[in-house]
Amino acid sequence: MNDSLAFCQQRYRSGEKKSTNSELQKLFITQAKKTEEREWLSEVSNIPLQQSLNDLNQALL
Repeated sequence: MNDSLAFCQQRYRSGEKKSTNSELQKLFITQAKKTEEREWLSEVSNIPLQQSLNDLNQALL
């Protein structure tokens, strides 16, 4: 999820508060599934997608 990493890095550089896991999931899983280029995400399990965002959020502590 390179988009989510870039988003988190931008928030950090601008001094904004760290996003919660649920915020990241809404932005980068739920919203991504609604785009034409990433609608295929609806065909796979959410668990690995959610875990990747959880791992990212933990790494940015």
